[in-house]
Amino acid sequence: MKSLLNTNTSIVFENHHSSSFLNELSEYLQIDQQSRYVHQFENSHGKGQILFIEIEKGFEVELLQLHLNEALHVQPIPSEENTRWNVSICNDYIYAKELSELTPNNYPYCVVLSSSSASNTRVFPANCPIFSFSLTFSKNWIEANIIQDLKEDPAERLNEIIQTNEPVFMIDNIDIDLHRIVDTLLNEDIYQQNTKLLFYRTALDLTLMFFKKLINKSIFIPTNQHFKKRDIQKIHEINEVILADLSKPCPSIEELSKSVGMSTAKFKTLYKAIFNNSVYNYHLNERLVQARKFLQSGKYTINEVAYMVGFNYPSSFSRIFKKTFGQSPLQFMGLHYEEGQEE
Repeated sequence: MKSLLNTNTSIVFENHHSSSFLNELSEYLQIDQQSRYVHQFENSHGKGQILFIEIEKGFEVELLQLHLNEALHVQPIPSEENTRWNVSICNDYIYAKELSELTPNNYPYCVVLSSSSASNTRVFPANCPIFSFSLTFSKNWIEANIIQDLKEDPAERLNEIIQTNEPVFMIDNIDIDLHRIVDTLLNEDIYQQNTKLLFYRTALDLTLMFFKKLINKSIFIPTNQHFKKRDIQKIHEINEVILADLSKPCPSIEELSKSVGMSTAKFKTLYKAIFNNSVYNYHLNERLVQARKFLQSGKYTINEVAYMVGFNYPSSFSRIFKKTFGQSPLQFMGLHYEEGQEE
């Protein structure tokens, strides 16, 4: 099916075919100079950068950072079957109509899952910063690289989703984990010579994180779960408060549930559904991940890191770190020591 250019404020393309979309967008924006991966422009239409990389056959990455002088309607032509799937993190105003039932949070982004048979028109408004990071997968790629490595129950759940030929369009608030992906893209110099390596790593991180959340129903939670959007938002908000200072102990379930106006039973159930973990285990994992970053920096001693992530006793920190990561903090730092010296 040939993609068409409608008017100077609308582009039409084959849904989830990045080459078709980028061809039409480049024509509309009159982009002349193009490097291997990056399209940059600054002209009467506005300015911005567009990056597209095919990581491997059936797995593509696309990043848009635009500031347009005129609103642009982006209209996909649906396919007859769901041969391709797309995951996007983008500004929450791009799908303004569909977002009407979502509760705003601290992050100005949303996450979207859509299939190639869906018609999910976007609007890039004028005079607004536009951010969109998208992963596009063929159905065959998902089957070969995701489903075959899953256990039976999650494999069945994901397979059920991708085998349908009905249009799929699901949208939700972004959470703290997905927001970290955005931070990586906004804070690193991604338009330089190491672009493909960085995007491969970032795309892989997002892919694994996204499918884990999808399987565990921590995003796009079905209405038959009877979870209210506002309650889900409260859990995300309190979780961010907990993670804001990892040197402090995690509050009790009683304190947390009271702070969000829930019973302890409801809080634990909802937290487990969203993060696929108990609040204490999630908090501990985040402390250890942060500890690993501190150790890797080489700026702190093991004792300092232990106290920075809320451990009162460095020996306990070393023991739990080794149990979690398979090596002691000293081993992780690459130091040589004799047996028994680490404590």
